[in-house]
Amino acid sequence: MRPRVLLPAALVLIAITALLLQGASTRGLVPSMAPGDEADVRPNIVVILTDDMRTDEMQYLPFTQQFLASGGTTYTNAISPHPICCPARAELVTGQYGHNNGVRHNLGPYGGIDALRRPDDTIGRWLDLAGYRTGYHGKYLNGYTRSLGRPAGWDAWDPIVGGTTYAYWRSEWYDGDVYEDRYITDVTSERVGGMVDDLSGDDPFMMVVNHTAPHGRSGGLVKKPATQPRYDDEYLDLRPEFMDRPSFYEDDVADLPRDLFEADFTKKDELVRARARARALRSVDDSIQQLVTDLEESGELDNTILVFTSDNGFVLGEHRMHGKNYLVDESLDIPLLVRGPGVPAGATNHETVTLVDLAATILEWAGAEPSADRPSDGLSLLDTTALAERDTVLVQAGDGERDADHGWRYRGVTTDRYLYATHPGDPSVGLLFDREVDPWALDNVYGDPRYAATQAELRRRLVELADCRGAECNQSFGPVPGPTESPARTKARRR
Repeated sequence: MRPRVLLPAALVLIAITALLLQGASTRGLVPSMAPGDEADVRPNIVVILTDDMRTDEMQYLPFTQQFLASGGTTYTNAISPHPICCPARAELVTGQYGHNNGVRHNLGPYGGIDALRRPDDTIGRWLDLAGYRTGYHGKYLNGYTRSLGRPAGWDAWDPIVGGTTYAYWRSEWYDGDVYEDRYITDVTSERVGGMVDDLSGDDPFMMVVNHTAPHGRSGGLVKKPATQPRYDDEYLDLRPEFMDRPSFYEDDVADLPRDLFEADFTKKDELVRARARARALRSVDDSIQQLVTDLEESGELDNTILVFTSDNGFVLGEHRMHGKNYLVDESLDIPLLVRGPGVPAGATNHETVTLVDLAATILEWAGAEPSADRPSDGLSLLDTTALAERDTVLVQAGDGERDADHGWRYRGVTTDRYLYATHPGDPSVGLLFDREVDPWALDNVYGDPRYAATQAELRRRLVELADCRGAECNQSFGPVPGPTESPARTKARRR
């Protein structure tokens, strides 16, 4: 399709200035324009998600790191506040926490796509109504099948189906295409390139691109991702830095709740998995480089905001845990890099931001609004004042088998200094880490008398946020009382 004709930069600046003088918002990157306007200067938006990627794995995507970080903004304290596949993706497409959108786990009565309330009321529909062309590629919500059809608002709908999401060398797609003996990341590159061609034109577009890596391959004992042969000789001697931290296979975990441990893996398993993950992410880096080339060749790159992130982090043996859905930093932390028109280049932002915030940001970039029935629980990344004022963020983890507690496993809050979580069915069980003196979370001080006032205040904030909706989810509570006796500082801060 014919590339969209962009206004010269000077004319865009004049147009934006005129709108600002008329009282338009100073937070947006570009003016909001109604569908059908002759010169729609709103940016394209491309969101790229990896699956289960840790923040310290950005080093395995050298092109992505250089292109997005040097040309855009890196968010050093980005988190997935509900760190597991389906709830995280539901947060992205709805802009709401799980207690509002309904999705609390991948499985069970409160999990999967069947738990999603108003499945046609998502960001695809909102941007479509605002005049955007929309596309979605890759994994959608757990349990999605072809028979469920295309949700409202998505012009290019390309989810993986047929139970092939993590097969890596075989994939089946919504349109009926089946790829045998084709590596999934190569298939993604090809299909996303076609989507760029289909969506490019006079109207702006928004795409969500979901990569499979570095999620473990279906089956197998170690659950490492499959990798492309061209990277078989890479990272053979890799020993990631996190394996030398005191939290890796922590010596004493008697202070942690017993239901958090994964006993089936060894240090060797984690090393094998870490090396395979690095190789799989190199292929993702190649795919992102190809996407940038596709955008450039279509004439769309200069007016495209690129967002790179992950659905959640991943624990690889820290605290003797493995996986995700844990309310610890390794599971919560995600990479987040943004590049595009109006985004500061080579910048770093240290505010705590979330996937829920990302949905609100996309809406502001597009000049779109959520439906009245689905107010945004997050803040736009462009609203730097509100982000700086918000001092407490809700975090939660579901359980696919727990019905008595309405699908919740742990719920808590995080602040700059503290991470707090409690078991909904047993308040005597919980987590409380003081990052200022314990950056690797070696000492769970939940129930410690020195932290009684701290814990009580964090509990109060959890109660306040547990059923929040819209603006209620973003508050400034003020200082948290510290411990009555300050423990010795162990190391410099990790975050």
